[in-house]
Amino acid sequence: MTNKTKRRALLRQASKAFLVGAISITASNPHALDKDSKPLQVVAPDRVRASEPFTIQVSVPKVKFAEDETRWFEMWLGRKYLGRFEIANPIVNASMTITLTLNRSTTLRVRDFYGRTVVRKLVVF
Repeated sequence: MTNKTKRRALLRQASKAFLVGAISITASNPHALDKDSKPLQVVAPDRVRASEPFTIQVSVPKVKFAEDETRWFEMWLGRKYLGRFEIANPIVNASMTITLTLNRSTTLRVRDFYGRTVVRKLVVF
């Protein structure tokens, strides 16, 4: 067995151990999706007029979590990152309304703290 073959065999064994570790970390994630959690809701028009303001409303359902913990969602328009919006200790469902204008069609993506992503195509006419 040459040194290259030994190194390949070692890397293959190490990669298997790493994958098993990564899977167990994901399975024991404390932020894993609850069975009774409600989905992230995004209300946005399918078609908007060019250069006219329109609103996007994002509703985050009430969730149970530790007092110090913060929940968040991120928003993209196409490849442009609009930002990360944090919600601290919501006692009721939290919602946020954003007013935007567009000049061309794009895709809206909203991702929350559970990793759920809502994708909407915004068509400009």
